Amino acid sequence: MVSHGKPLRVLLLAMLLAVLSICVTCVLAYDDLSDAALRMIPSGAHDFDVKKGALLAPILVPRVPGTPGSLAVQRHFVRFFAEHLPAWRVEWHNSTSKTPVTGDRDVSFSSLVFTRDPPWAAPGDVSRLSLVAHYDSLYRPEGFIGAIDSAAPCAMLMHVARSIDAALTRKWEAMREAGDAGSGLEEEKGVQILLLDGEEAFETWTATDSLYGAR
Repeated sequence: MVSHGKPLRVLLLAMLLAVLSICVTCVLAYDDLSDAALRMIPSGAHDFDVKKGALLAPILVPRVPGTPGSLAVQRHFVRFFAEHLPAWRVEWHNSTSKTPVTGDRDVSFSSLVFTRDPPWAAPGDVSRLSLVAHYDSLYRPEGFIGAIDSAAPCAMLMHVARSIDAALTRKWEAMREAGDAGSGLEEEKGVQILLLDGEEAFETWTATDSLYGAR
């Protein structure tokens, strides 16, 4: 089960701080954060409830690559961004591979990449902060859910994306109004969230039995 306590809040805080640092035009390194600043960080609240949380609960199912549970979680990711964050672009990275437990049968893997770049940025001409988690769960034991590894991190990245979306829009609008759009400033960065499939080993972790879709 996923804890509602301090570890989950600390991880979420660390992710949000990392991303929020690119949403301002000036960042002071190693500056202390006040209690008031910490209280302003958006809370996931009920989104992380293990039974009814809008972000987390749909991921808390067995998610072995190529299974109905995996497909359901993929649809959850895509639906969330389509409904709440339409400015983010989605890319699918699909592959197949044989595994030690499936013999000659290929297993399909689908990794998703959600990207938000400055509106004027040309493809290949923008740096990005990339945040990554895998969403697949173990093949054995049967029915394994993997709440902490790695359903909770995926839900946290969805929360991060939603929390920073409006700030990114305001930042880029201000840069455009100031004539800084396309000037190559350090602040001109995009954000990329990678939700990877096929990270887990099917039998025993080795160089070949692991990182199938994530590789």
